[in-house]
Amino acid sequence: MALNKSTLLIRDYENIRHILRDIYIFGCFSRDDFIEKKGISGRKYDNEQRRISAYLPDKFIQKRRIDKKVLLYCSYQMEDSEKNYLADTYRNKSFTALDIMAFFFVQQILSDGQEMTATELLDSMPNYNDSVVFTKDNLRVKLDELTEKGFITTRKEGRTVLYKLVEDIWEDFSDDELLDLSLYLEFLKNVSPIEMPYYFLKQKLHLYMECERHMECGYNKTFAFKHNHFFNSLDNNVLLPILSSCNLKEAVSVIMDDGLERNVLPSRVIHDSAYGRQYLYCFDLNRNVQSIVRIDKILSVRSLRKMQADELKIVDGIAAFLDECWCTSGVNEELKEIVIEFRFDEDKEPYILGRIEREGHGGKISRIEEGLYEYKIRLRDPNEMLPWIRSFGERAKVISSEGNNTIDTIANDWKRAVEKYESI
Repeated sequence: MALNKSTLLIRDYENIRHILRDIYIFGCFSRDDFIEKKGISGRKYDNEQRRISAYLPDKFIQKRRIDKKVLLYCSYQMEDSEKNYLADTYRNKSFTALDIMAFFFVQQILSDGQEMTATELLDSMPNYNDSVVFTKDNLRVKLDELTEKGFITTRKEGRTVLYKLVEDIWEDFSDDELLDLSLYLEFLKNVSPIEMPYYFLKQKLHLYMECERHMECGYNKTFAFKHNHFFNSLDNNVLLPILSSCNLKEAVSVIMDDGLERNVLPSRVIHDSAYGRQYLYCFDLNRNVQSIVRIDKILSVRSLRKMQADELKIVDGIAAFLDECWCTSGVNEELKEIVIEFRFDEDKEPYILGRIEREGHGGKISRIEEGLYEYKIRLRDPNEMLPWIRSFGERAKVISSEGNNTIDTIANDWKRAVEKYESI
């Protein structure tokens, strides 16, 4: 039996967001896990899974069997920074046949540059359309949406509203300038905290270049990123109002995925470049404490009011406190100094020193002798540096960690690794 395509439209994106995030990041959840731990019914999970599959390419989501469980995971080439399929699922949410037909029909009718009223547009709609019925009311709604989104403009003559297609904003750009814009967007969509607008704008620009200018817009490999976390695009609609409230100095209400509502004073958004997690550093007004909130646990954000003078001082204090943290932990910790020794071949591995300078959070670097450097930094929680220290392998050795067990932790981790591999 043929599948009704209308059932695949994405109307409630929250379930899609949770399923996509868990499959993309973890890849260790089965259907039963989603039903038991996520509170999603089996029928709803199957429906959402069909919707997801309708918008993702074949074999993007794959399955593997462990015991009696079938686990879902993503098969993805991280060097492919052109196709953010997670962003495409968001772009395809909540549209109807009426939306699509109004989008194309209205622009086609106005393509010769003339101005028309809503009544004239309604009379010009194709009469061979059997999918939807355009009326004066639903057409006006769609015209308002197209105006709001910048596809058409309006002008009033008395009480009459005239609609016209917007001018070609790319008309005065040369082909080389369009290519430069495309390159600029290619960079921004991978480094900006809010990447979705740049991703969609680049797609729209490429479509224009191909259709209007007949230019080739192949996959651009100019930029390569070591850490490219596409799943952050799923949180753009939450991150944008948070960043806006930080800029406007507003108190906000956040609804968490467990249903709890928290009123907070947002201070900073922290992005863990290695693992991709994003955090909101804030002051919790309900509990009267500094707090760190994972952004992927936030469902929605609502502005409450402007911060008061005493609240602004609290937020400024939190911002200063962040400089003493490696990432997010150590809220209640005292400052501790950690000293690390780096040994490497300066001729063959000069990039090691570059990494330390670039990623070392402003720690002091001293050259002891050729190929030997000492790195010092004072932090709230030195153990938070462990993944970074391990990434240097045998080149890094912790010499001391004031009042902390960093040395023992690393030694025990290596010991357990040797036991697992049964070799030295």
